[in-house]
Amino acid sequence: MPQKFDTTTQIISNDQIATNHFLLRCICPKIAAKSKPGQFIHVLIDEGSNLLLRRPFTIYSIEGDEISMLYQIIGKGTEILSTCQQNQQINVLGPLGNCFDLSVKPDPAIVVGGGAGIASLMLLATALRLGDVRLIAMVGAMSSDRLLSVKDLEEIGAETHITTDDGSVGNQGFVTDSLLAVLDQPTENRLRNPIIFACGPNGMLRATTKIVVDYGIPCQVAMENRMGCALGVCLGCVCKVRLPSVGFEFQRVCTEGPVFNAKDIIW
Repeated sequence: MPQKFDTTTQIISNDQIATNHFLLRCICPKIAAKSKPGQFIHVLIDEGSNLLLRRPFTIYSIEGDEISMLYQIIGKGTEILSTCQQNQQINVLGPLGNCFDLSVKPDPAIVVGGGAGIASLMLLATALRLGDVRLIAMVGAMSSDRLLSVKDLEEIGAETHITTDDGSVGNQGFVTDSLLAVLDQPTENRLRNPIIFACGPNGMLRATTKIVVDYGIPCQVAMENRMGCALGVCLGCVCKVRLPSVGFEFQRVCTEGPVFNAKDIIW
């Protein structure tokens, strides 16, 4: 079983980077040393909140002994987390889950992030660029004030395509529209051996899966189901996965996932 660590750590910073979105950095040397792209951490939010369950967050970046997580305020837990200050302590469990499969080198790699889903792809994007892989990044958001990670992606040399629902920045439409535009011109976009990596709302992932099936392109998706224990015990985060021998089974996003072959998910 992969090694995981339950540690109390110190917040370095917790900055708002977009409407309702924050980037929290903390010192976690053991987790930083063992984490791989796609894995996540489970954070205990106390501060007298009476919240019993931890909250899962993807690992956004690793720098030395530091890890960061990019999160959206969507409930009481993340609202409390957004008020945490520098030098406060939080309890972090990780790294958890599986990771993206990079056994085949993409040419290019295409990351497709819808909303806060791009957070699950940034560590992957960094690893790909360190491996000298050409990277095309599709970033979608509701509006310009909720757009995430574009600067970080451009700084590592990604070819970035922006889509917003309201057209306030980039192209108006869905992030899958940008994906289709690139796939429809394989020669011009130098798509020799493309592999797609996606994370976002289920509707976006469902649409992405249909596209990759139609185009015959490999795709891995990072699922973001609600979780209870994140250790595979409670079965609260399962998704329906195709299996040749038995038809399908319910697999746990926290242990068998969060990364799955897109074509295996029964949406």
